[in-house]
Amino acid sequence: MKKINFLLCIVLFTSCVKKNTPIVINSQSIVIIDNNKEKEITSNIENWLVQDIQIDTIPGISLLKATESFLKEKTGDTVIVALIDMPVNINHEGLKAHIWKNKNEIINNNIDDDKNGYIDDINGWNFIGNLKGENIVFMNYEYTRILKAHSKGKYSDSSILKQYNKAKIAHDSRTEYAIEAYENVKRMDSMFRQNKATINYLFPDEITKEKVDSVKLQNLKNKSLLDAIELFQLYQEEEIDEAYINETLLMAKNRIDVLLNVDFNDREKIGDNVNDLDNKDYGNNIVNHNLDVMTHGTLMAGIIVSHHNNETLRQIIGKIKIMPLCISGYGDENDKDMALAIKYAVDNGADIINISSGKYFSMHENWVQDAVRYANKKNVLVVTSSGNNGLDLNAPGISNYPNDFSFSTNSEISNNFIKVGGSNYKMDSTFVHPATNYGQSEVDIFAPGEEIFTTSSLNDSTYTYSSGTSAAAAVFTKSAAIIKSFYPNFTASELKEILMKTGVEYNINVKMYDSLDNKVNIPFKKLSKSGKIVNVHNALMLAELLSNNVSK
Repeated sequence: MKKINFLLCIVLFTSCVKKNTPIVINSQSIVIIDNNKEKEITSNIENWLVQDIQIDTIPGISLLKATESFLKEKTGDTVIVALIDMPVNINHEGLKAHIWKNKNEIINNNIDDDKNGYIDDINGWNFIGNLKGENIVFMNYEYTRILKAHSKGKYSDSSILKQYNKAKIAHDSRTEYAIEAYENVKRMDSMFRQNKATINYLFPDEITKEKVDSVKLQNLKNKSLLDAIELFQLYQEEEIDEAYINETLLMAKNRIDVLLNVDFNDREKIGDNVNDLDNKDYGNNIVNHNLDVMTHGTLMAGIIVSHHNNETLRQIIGKIKIMPLCISGYGDENDKDMALAIKYAVDNGADIINISSGKYFSMHENWVQDAVRYANKKNVLVVTSSGNNGLDLNAPGISNYPNDFSFSTNSEISNNFIKVGGSNYKMDSTFVHPATNYGQSEVDIFAPGEEIFTTSSLNDSTYTYSSGTSAAAAVFTKSAAIIKSFYPNFTASELKEILMKTGVEYNINVKMYDSLDNKVNIPFKKLSKSGKIVNVHNALMLAELLSNNVSK
């Protein structure tokens, strides 16, 4: 694809002929130079990510524009997206038509019909369970595993000692936070229950605004009673109920009992040898377990296949199939599970792999990177999120996994790997998601990652919003899947290059924290390698031009 730069200039010129549009053009970018026309979109937030900066003055991915100008008369190929994440609500009305089906497997006959090493893997595979159908929700942090595996001074290898010391610092810091958080949640639980008893006493029947106002007027001098009513109203406003309190308490307790507990074996129930990559005799085909607390996979799946009530887009998105591969719970993903999930995805026909997770320690970096190399050889694009800790990933001492940069060998390992940061719809200093990680060489590109409308795992017909770099990675995956559907012959590296080159560059300074934890203003274009936000319309234009050029 040596002609991409030259052709891109033509693509961007032809896409920017609208008069009075505040943009300038160069060979590789569209640069916004005036944001005075920012549009208030709070009333239409559901669809902001698919809108266009020129037409709508909203910094979306121009997907609706692409459907109108490019895709109405086209038919794409099926694209399989492997979602390496938490379990997915495969029965949700917005997802069930998009769930991948293994046509070579006979359902529930307890036989590995297709000889791929996984029994009854009809829709994918769950790596955080056992063959008896039992599954886990909570797992160790990676630095907890490191402390468990190594003891200080036991190994003469300086790199292991260095990793141990770094893990110990992270573990101690997180433990201090976890203990304080657990105590705060217990106090919140006690306060909530006391308040609930008071409110039930004051309003034994139905609670209405009129009744509340009446009681307040009759007790204007009773400060404790008025405070109780005010707290109750605050709980209602913030949607804090008993279920929320119980879930928060559960998470806080398990953070201490499981995630940080060096004496807890998070693989005991699974039953595999976690240090043996060849031991694959574990897991099950239940890709939709514990959906009441394991919500993330359903959120990401919904972003990838949402059609935003656009009929043309509905037909296009209908070609995208989700292959759920469950490796995530609360804690850190295990490198073994991730490596095997990537290989499963490649071997079972995935075109794109979406990994909306990350960590800052890795016990088996080489296993995951060997899997990424394997995906590269098979032309499978791997999309990952940059993380939500507000860190400069280029700062000294910070390692972020999974990655196409090997921190042990100090080199890049493939050209099929994308790391995505999250952008916002507000064209000011808050133009990016407030906690997005960034890095001029570590993060490749940004995508919308704030208030993205998607499916909810709570039941089969509810929807919600998701924010963060996971959402941004899913938006990028959605974009890549659309390009791949209509131009299936591009390799993974070519697909990556097209999407990187055709993004939109915004001339806006954003507020971030630097490596010394100082709040600084940084030009948006310096937050990633491309300096851009992915744009489907521009990518389709270049893909079409390149495709025609190759065919000639």
